[in-house]
Amino acid sequence: MENSVEFQFETEMSAYRFLNTVKHIEAEGLRVKFGRTDHHVSVKYRYSLGEFDSTLSTLDDLARELGGEEVS
Repeated sequence: MENSVEFQFETEMSAYRFLNTVKHIEAEGLRVKFGRTDHHVSVKYRYSLGEFDSTLSTLDDLARELGGEEVS
């Protein structure tokens, strides 16, 4: 099953740093791009079935470290 989430940041630089860091996270079917604006980052990935998937938690923690938050 595919999960789609968007994060918002106060600055374009924070959004860009998040985008580039997320590209290196191991997640099945990972796709990362700017979202609605250059302050938003859209992330799509597939849930790992049959085991606990910590991807969203990892994304939330990273976004919080960079001053961002989940908006969808």
